[in-house]
Amino acid sequence: MKWLVAGIFFLFSYGVSAKDIELWHALDGFLEEKLSELVEEFNAQGGHPRIQLVQKENYKVVYEEGIAAHRQGRGPQILQVYEVATLSMMLDEKTYIPVGDLMQKYHYRFDPDVYIDVVRKFYSAPNGQMLSLPWNVSTGVLYYNKRAFVEAGLDPESPPRTWPEVERAAKALKKQRYIGFTTAWPVAYHLEHVCCWHDLPYATQQNGFLGLGARLLFHQGEVKFHLKKVAEWSRKGLFSYSGRYAVEPERRFAEGECAILLQGSNRLPILKKQCDFEIGVGSTPYWPHLIDQPANLNIGGASFWVMKGFSEEEYRGIAAFFAFLSSPEVQAAWHQSTGYLPITDAAYYLTKKKGFYETHPAAEIAVLEVLRNSPTEHSFGMRLGNYVEVREVITDHLEKAFSGEETAEEALNRAAIEGNRLLEAFEKDHKPR
Repeated sequence: MKWLVAGIFFLFSYGVSAKDIELWHALDGFLEEKLSELVEEFNAQGGHPRIQLVQKENYKVVYEEGIAAHRQGRGPQILQVYEVATLSMMLDEKTYIPVGDLMQKYHYRFDPDVYIDVVRKFYSAPNGQMLSLPWNVSTGVLYYNKRAFVEAGLDPESPPRTWPEVERAAKALKKQRYIGFTTAWPVAYHLEHVCCWHDLPYATQQNGFLGLGARLLFHQGEVKFHLKKVAEWSRKGLFSYSGRYAVEPERRFAEGECAILLQGSNRLPILKKQCDFEIGVGSTPYWPHLIDQPANLNIGGASFWVMKGFSEEEYRGIAAFFAFLSSPEVQAAWHQSTGYLPITDAAYYLTKKKGFYETHPAAEIAVLEVLRNSPTEHSFGMRLGNYVEVREVITDHLEKAFSGEETAEEALNRAAIEGNRLLEAFEKDHKPR
């Protein structure tokens, strides 16, 4: 906090210099404070341009405004890009400098192999070159209201592990006037995680990791069963849709309206500040008739991209900043204070060695969801073109399934048809000429 206060004083005293390095990001509240503390610690070292944080409303805004500003010659040197825009960013090679090239040029060691498999592959080109610096990486977990569980006659120390167990818990909770469960980010929790957790294909071309030409496949498989059940639970009052983002689902959970919430692991510190009840944490549920034990979960979050068009002095400063952020000590501290995943093996084992998980067992749940098995071609995640727009189209139809306007099969089929049109358009725009 002392670094944050010092940084605020510095800004108001001296303003922004021409040599400042701007980092546009979408972290807010507690998470922005933690990032600010790290930035001020780095700035206090001196000998390089200062890092200046510029906060934007959300991931979509920071990406769209950042790219637009860059094209107009007034964008930031560092842009935080969320995972759904990764392929669009990767293919726009005139926009960024690969992080490995930057670090090598300024003589900083950068070894992609130190990153856990799912993180390294997600932010690397097909040739293995890592293009951006992973930073705030998370995956989904199940939060539950322990007080509500006691009221419903459920064991507050035993979170539901499977979807049938979620259904049984939701029925008991409904009798106590709770809505059983809700989720943030519906595409993530009802399609993407379902496919990865059950080792089901989401799209062709290994979910887009092999490059252009991928087409959506989720409508052809067992995802239909899951969505049909969720739509049924919605009609029965066991599930309640709370919008396509995070604010409303978290509010309903914190205020005791919904007793179970599926949301990112990084939200635990924030939820603890908002809730007047003890929060339990469990793994993302799975369907036991589809898989004996889950595969592994894909990641969400964002990475830092280095934008082209700036001076040697600025790039030298960015390289120094990235080296600072990449140290095991900083990575471990970020993980422990925010709930984001430890994205390097060293940060995970350092955290484990210090006994952090013994006193904070919930913090390791998300880590093990990602590390429990070697990722398969279906469980690395999704890296698709135009995916910001594709996700919006899919969400439109999920909403119609939840409301009963479309059946689960209709919703998935129409989402795939419309989403594939966007993928085809993206492919045409990005094919080599």
